[in-house]
Amino acid sequence: MNKLFKQAGLILDILEKNDYEGYFVGGAVRDYILNRPINDVDITTNALPEEIERLFERTIDVGKEHGTIVVLIEDTPFEVTTYRTEGTYSNFRRPDKVFFTENLQDDLSRRDFTINAMAMMKNMILFDPYHGQDDLEENVINTVGEADERFGEDALRMLRAVRFMSQLDFKLTENVKAAIHKNKALLAHIASERTFTELKKMYAGLNPSAAQNIIVETGLLEYIPFFKHVHKDTYLSACVSNIEEALVIHVYHDQSLLRFLNELKPSNHLKNQIRDSLSLMDDLSMNVNSKLIAYYYNKEIMDLVLHLNQKNDVLSTDSVDILLNAITLRDKLVINSRSDLYVDGRVLMQVLERQGGPWLKTLLSEIEKQVVLGQLENDQNEIINWVKNHAKYEE
Repeated sequence: MNKLFKQAGLILDILEKNDYEGYFVGGAVRDYILNRPINDVDITTNALPEEIERLFERTIDVGKEHGTIVVLIEDTPFEVTTYRTEGTYSNFRRPDKVFFTENLQDDLSRRDFTINAMAMMKNMILFDPYHGQDDLEENVINTVGEADERFGEDALRMLRAVRFMSQLDFKLTENVKAAIHKNKALLAHIASERTFTELKKMYAGLNPSAAQNIIVETGLLEYIPFFKHVHKDTYLSACVSNIEEALVIHVYHDQSLLRFLNELKPSNHLKNQIRDSLSLMDDLSMNVNSKLIAYYYNKEIMDLVLHLNQKNDVLSTDSVDILLNAITLRDKLVINSRSDLYVDGRVLMQVLERQGGPWLKTLLSEIEKQVVLGQLENDQNEIINWVKNHAKYEE
């Protein structure tokens, strides 16, 4: 048995010894049946949050008002949530109020998809009132109850359906597709950060191409931040395996899309990845020397562009050769950064008897270039002599 299930089983034991019910629930059950890796195990119980806190020595309140307490077993966190039903939704994302219940099936009835609405006992016996196992066997994504109602309650579920479709390489039922098409405009109510999280998982799935087709077919594309500005034919033609590649390829084809990037609320790291990838592609198109490519760009960026080109053929043969050579040279460079030079700005200002200014940055960049290309030895005296005899800089 998976180690996480063994640890979570200790929680079920304590609940049962105190006359409460306890079940594994949700994604862990789904992934167990599919024999997929399991990264966390959630538990549902008829014990109230206060009772969960009383029964376990180490707990964290992460949402008691919604019934969820984290229980720590050997420093591993497990979310333990009281059976609950939900009231009305007024913001298309979260229920206005939750109600605790004693009935497991009532709890499962509020969940999004049948494949996520299965519970499992410690002995791995399944409780599956909505036939999630059947849908797993048929490789389909189906909602618990009416799809139209589920998406009207929580609009993010539409994108989650597409995400699971990609992650598991499943298909949507016709009812689910029709309901997404009908309710697609509700996605505009969802925070960009939550949309981004689902897109990131979708693009990293087994079949993002099929998911892209559904997004266009159902009209969801018109309501997804950033991507709604991409022409649907261009969107469909992109062959990518993560969201970074998706954003790079679309901006590469249409630089004007850069102004819409912040709609997704991307991290600074992601913005830098996109900027550096586009810069690398430009440098490759201008046949910049492989050593300089290796020096200017880290391996993560070079690998991203190489992988992107393998599926989308955006680089010339010469550019690919330069990039492949640069990747092999990355660990063989004379210097890896400006700090490796045996001179710095202070030394240059002293030698040239000049105050700092833009000229200094330009000169240091030229020194870096000459050293990386092997045309100048990384030695202080050699560099100073070269500066005095060859360097050009503006007064």
